[in-house]
Amino acid sequence: MIYADTSFLVAMRVRRDTFHQPALDYYERKQEEVWLWSPWHRVEVFNSVRQLVRHPEAKRRLRPAEARALIHRLESDVRLGYFTHLEADWRDVFRTANETSIAYGFGMACRAPDLLHVAYAKELAAEVFVSFDDDQLALAQISGLKAVRPR
Repeated sequence: MIYADTSFLVAMRVRRDTFHQPALDYYERKQEEVWLWSPWHRVEVFNSVRQLVRHPEAKRRLRPAEARALIHRLESDVRLGYFTHLEADWRDVFRTANETSIAYGFGMACRAPDLLHVAYAKELAAEVFVSFDDDQLALAQISGLKAVRPR
């Protein structure tokens, strides 16, 4: 089972994203795998897409209609089964996120959203954690997940 973070999912869908092609290539190579989707994805991924409407670089900025269409397509992909929607008990996710912060927060970068992604991946028993965020990959790896940055 593969848990992709926001940086990967946005890159895979936004053609203008710097990592679009590596994300798309990786997904296509692994499309037969189980790709996880959580309620946390719904919040952070969709919010990140909405925020691209306000991106300071015109080249990366989305029009509102593009952002809405992208969100709709992701929702459809979940309904169609391209991503497997699973929910963990939020108490367990927050507990795992807090324990991860206690263990590693003094020694490395641990943003709260990153802690939640890693904790959710662990609670869903993901085998692979995919991201383009080096800090998040380091956190996932030290937390016991196989961390992959597609090339």
